[in-house]
Formats: sequence, structure tokens, C-alpha cells
Amino acid sequence: MKNYVLFALLGITAICPPAARPQTLGTNLVMSARWDDRTHIAGSVTLAQTNPVGPDTIIVTQVLNKGYASVSESLSPNSLYYVMLATSAGTQLLRFPVTTALINPGNLKRAEIDVVCRKADNSLQSAQFSVSMAF
Repeated sequence: MKNYVLFALLGITAICPPAARPQTLGTNLVMSARWDDRTHIAGSVTLAQTNPVGPDTIIVTQVLNKGYASVSESLSPNSLYYVMLATSAGTQLLRFPVTTALINPGNLKRAEIDVVCRKADNSLQSAQFSVSMAF
């Protein structure tokens, strides 16, 4: 009788396995930044999470390497973040919000932004966003 119960439990487990838990490796966040003359922007990019009370939480600041930065971070659901790009002299070139309110951040595998700024006045010329989701 004990063997029958054991085999029955093994059979049920084989037919209805427990739900797989996804690994929380985070989202690959990527930025490339260049000037309108095609030279790389020297500076840094910062990802921060806004808080309802108190100061923002800086999650990561990454120095641009040849105008490129990449980091993997786990994002919280229903949260508001901002991304800030600054030159090596500290001049803020852009700051924009990002939210996870309408998505499951666990499904967001990669988010990339490619920006081009005008060298004459430090303004934004163009920005291209792309995301990769896994369901």
C-alpha cells in the first residue's frame, strides 16, 4: 500500500509538475549616446527609482565607455524610475521617466535607448527605444 501511494504521488508530480520559478537575473539595460557629429558622448548614465516620500534611490551610475553603458538590474513592479545622461563635466543632457506600471518587469529582458544630442546646444536630437519581452 505504501508503494502504491508513493508511485501515485510520483505520477501526479510527473503529470502536474510544480510551476517553474523564473530566474531573477534582471533586465539588461543599455544606453548608447553620441553627438550629432557622430563622436561618442563622454559622461555617465544614472538609473534612479523615485520614492513617494524622501529622496530618490540611485540604483546605479555607469560611466559611458565609448558612448555605451550596459547593466543588469532587477526592476520593481509598479514603480517609477528616471534615467539621466550627463557629460563628464556634469552637464545634464537629458532626464526621462520610465515606469513598470503596465508591465511585469520579470518579463522585461532588455531595454535599450540610443540617443543623439546636438553638440552646439546640448539638446536632444533623437532617441530610439527598443525593448525585448519574454512571456
